[in-house]
Amino acid sequence: MDKEQIVQAILERLKVDFETHQTTSKKTRTASNDTETKSEGKYDTRSTEENYLADGLAKKALAAAQAAKAFKDLPFEEFSSTQPINLGALVELSFDDGHAWFFLGPAAGGIEIECAGELVTVITTASPLGNQILGKKMGDLISAPKAKIESVQ
Repeated sequence: MDKEQIVQAILERLKVDFETHQTTSKKTRTASNDTETKSEGKYDTRSTEENYLADGLAKKALAAAQAAKAFKDLPFEEFSSTQPINLGALVELSFDDGHAWFFLGPAAGGIEIECAGELVTVITTASPLGNQILGKKMGDLISAPKAKIESVQ
């Protein structure tokens, strides 16, 4: 698998997420100040709720931008079979019922990218799986979920 292609796909996904959240936040903020959401009494909280939603979307946009910067700053290296797994590693795990690919990234855990017909899931060291494989090498076993590290790139 091509790690550069995977990182580019992750960056594209983060760019789309940033733009979507930013645009929606701006529209929501504008709607919160519209005459239709103007408070009609002390218990009418539509405007306040719209502002909370806009704030949340703006935070998600900021998180996507920060994640993109972290991926751009990630040093690119190829891992050998004897090197410990670290950030930037592409790892294949085999389970009893198949295999799966994971990219150990600095942020944006949970993003799924398709590359060469395979699904690659971004995980971080904050996740239980990411924390387990950090520092391991090809051929090592992990316990939860029970798997073997088949390859590291």
